[in-house]
Amino acid sequence: MEMKLFYLGEISGMNANQVKDAEEFIKSRVYGIIATNNPETGARLSALNNLIGQTLETLHYGTNSTSQKVKNILADPRCEVMYTNEDGGQLMLAGTAEIVTDTAVKESLWEEWMNEYSPEGPAGNGICVIRFKPESIRTMIC
Repeated sequence: MEMKLFYLGEISGMNANQVKDAEEFIKSRVYGIIATNNPETGARLSALNNLIGQTLETLHYGTNSTSQKVKNILADPRCEVMYTNEDGGQLMLAGTAEIVTDTAVKESLWEEWMNEYSPEGPAGNGICVIRFKPESIRTMIC
């Protein structure tokens, strides 16, 4: 199987084709996995819902506002996000995250599934957005 993208390093060092390949890989996944730092128990893995418009500059994820990953990010914004596929491809990003509760941001990223957690829509408190700013990447995509 031919390697489509192999890159280890800072995102700022990637060329346009590498960025395009990485972004296509991310957009082809419904879910990612985030590793946050729980001050009491250490690393914690959680699923993420990919939202529209993902780029290597900024990624957004919707989540329940009371989730443990939100508490962990508020305590320590450093985290990693990983995507995999059934062919053994993998893409891991390291960077920092912030919790966004701004109604306009939530409205621009709102998806139907979010209504289950926030029946009042984007103005409600049930859903927030994780804004992730990746700095480095490790990827092997076939």
